[in-house]
Amino acid sequence: MSTSLPFRLLGSFKPSLGLCASKSDWPLKEVIQESKWEEPRDHFKGWAPGRENEFIKQYRDNPPKWLPNPIPHGFDKWNKTKSQANATAPDDSCPGALADRGFYNPVADPMRITNLKESILGSVQEALTENSVKIRHVALILMESMREELFPIQQGTDIHRFIMESHDESLRDEVNDRVSRLTPNFEKITGRLGNFSASNGTTYDPPAKPVWNDKTRPGYGGINVVGALTSSSVSTKSLMAAHCGAWPMAVNMFEEAELESYQPCIPQVLNMFNTYKGNKTRAARGWLSLGSKKSEKFHDYPWHSGFFQAVTDTYDRQDMFDNKMGFKHIFTKPKLDKEAKNNPDMEEINYFGYPETDLKAHIKEYITEGLANNKRLFMSHFTSTTHHPWGVPKWFDTEKYMGKEGKRHKDFDKYLNTVRFTDMWIGELMQMFEDLGIADETLVVFVGDHGQAFKEDFSKTGTYENRHISNFRVPISFRHPNIPRIQYEANVTSISILPTLLDLLVHTGSLNEDDTAIASDLVHDYEGQSLIRPYIKSKHGRRAWNFGLINPGGGMLTITSADAPWRLAIPLKKDLEYTFTDLGQDPLELHPLDEWAIKPMIKAVKAKYGKEAAEWVREADAVAHWWAAERNRLWGYNRSDD
Repeated sequence: MSTSLPFRLLGSFKPSLGLCASKSDWPLKEVIQESKWEEPRDHFKGWAPGRENEFIKQYRDNPPKWLPNPIPHGFDKWNKTKSQANATAPDDSCPGALADRGFYNPVADPMRITNLKESILGSVQEALTENSVKIRHVALILMESMREELFPIQQGTDIHRFIMESHDESLRDEVNDRVSRLTPNFEKITGRLGNFSASNGTTYDPPAKPVWNDKTRPGYGGINVVGALTSSSVSTKSLMAAHCGAWPMAVNMFEEAELESYQPCIPQVLNMFNTYKGNKTRAARGWLSLGSKKSEKFHDYPWHSGFFQAVTDTYDRQDMFDNKMGFKHIFTKPKLDKEAKNNPDMEEINYFGYPETDLKAHIKEYITEGLANNKRLFMSHFTSTTHHPWGVPKWFDTEKYMGKEGKRHKDFDKYLNTVRFTDMWIGELMQMFEDLGIADETLVVFVGDHGQAFKEDFSKTGTYENRHISNFRVPISFRHPNIPRIQYEANVTSISILPTLLDLLVHTGSLNEDDTAIASDLVHDYEGQSLIRPYIKSKHGRRAWNFGLINPGGGMLTITSADAPWRLAIPLKKDLEYTFTDLGQDPLELHPLDEWAIKPMIKAVKAKYGKEAAEWVREADAVAHWWAAERNRLWGYNRSDD
């Protein structure tokens, strides 16, 4: 076939990427030696990367016993009829590469580090033992352009400092009072207090009329991640990663929408659970090896997945992918357009849609109907107001946060107001959950799609071809009123959301017998680690690598690892530079090292940071190029000739 994968790669990547994206191309051979392999045990499939072996073959040739027939959407890798169409490669192509095209095999993944063998975090396990955590519903709130430093803003941080320094010293207490009310609801979600006080040590009054009366006990509220980075500064790619637990491709734009995710997405997993609801033959199934310790009435209710977004979802094929993920109810701008024709109070606040508050009645209707019909709800909501051009509704009173250099700070000031608007909206949403009686049995996951660089951070504003760290630091938080409060410090991305969700559903006893058995097995197929267990930063010489694609996706990527403070931006085309930073010593990336090729970069890093950092750069570059090609294989992508 003339458009087969290796030939397309030949014309698309520079030679250092290699022509094959098969497991044999992994560059760091010393970390996958047979002496480091792990044998299968219980639900763990084993780990034996490299050339074909019995463990790899055992996984590939044995579909899960719980897999329904016909095979549901999201699990197509087990559909041999579909995979056979790609099983024949030209004689001069990579042996076996196309046979496994689109098939993720955790046994063969040289990068995979699982922490599912680790014990659940002590305080979380204690709450689970007490059976105090119920999860009937799940909400995933993906927040546009949300920087971790503003979720919430805290006194004494760098971002707080340059707000204060834009004002005369005599005005700073007054401004600080204003800033202290910027993100009160984000403080409640994360458990991270703003710690605001005036120069004389007195504290400021809280908001006069809080929109959310949070009833969570002290010391509870969930797990907040400190140190998360996005997998992509392209919103649609980030949306995919958060919902599917899969890495995006290093290609421009949302080409993933034309394909099938190589990992099942959250709605697809829940829809698969639904296939067994009400099935009376469960006692005859041999795969029922792990059941729920307790039985709740809602365990056998079917899941109903809904997606809400106040702006257009047609940009770069997002609507196509929303449907592919398996959402049964999708409410976006076209439906608000119809409503706006008869409602003069509704207004578009930017060039792509409405404020999130216009969704309020529709989200409430979705929840109340779901409850009335005995459904379990998975609600996904993508916010948008914090996107350029940072418009807010006319009824929303804006504040002046930035000081004497007002014109210079105009965009950042507008952005801060949209952050305050989003904080208000999230508070209203959380209060709605309280009012509808679902707050105590709903897990709410918050995640930023990417950050947002301004001229206050870097010479370049925005995400386009901008590698600056302010575009990549994002919040990730798992909110539940009966999970102990934990600040979880780790370099992670949103691909950990889905395995964490499955781990929580299983160990909170929130699934019936069938679903518990399925989820306990399926969670071992994902690449991300569970965030209710200690994060494994490295294992037997292998690092826990994380990647971040730079908008538009195909020109540059960044790489970090959980065991080191370093970050490398890597060009995937000739006219861009390598950039190295040490986030431990230089968290704002004020002193980057730039080079046009990897060898001079290794030399420069060795001279300034030492041999260990230089070796890390060598490994990172090799791994990143392997990773980029491997994503194409997993997605089954044929890159068109440029």
